Amino acid sequence: MLEHFLDNKRNVYLLALAAIFAESFSSVFLKLAGRQDFLSFRYLFFYGCAVAVLGIYAVAWQLILEKLPLTTAYLRKGITYVLIFLWAGLIFGEEITLQQVIGIGIIIGGMVVSMSDDA
Repeated sequence: MLEHFLDNKRNVYLLALAAIFAESFSSVFLKLAGRQDFLSFRYLFFYGCAVAVLGIYAVAWQLILEKLPLTTAYLRKGITYVLIFLWAGLIFGEEITLQQVIGIGIIIGGMVVSMSDDA
């Protein structure tokens, strides 16, 4: 059933987007773990969540790499940096500077330029 689902290129891209989203959210769990007392229940919980999310990501990413060329798949991983940037501001209220916004713009621009031949 999964193989049939991944025969559709659109579904492979959707799985890639979901995997990248999960990978970026693992950073949120790691930051939350880092705010806890070392080896406390909450520390272990958040750290365990991060490991679980990364495990799911690893399996999904292997499935994606079976269906997409390596360069095509990894060019989309730039979205991870954009999502982590958003989580830092939205979830943790971290300061967002103009330099960071410019950097994210450069990452997005690079992804658009490099993926323009993939369409």
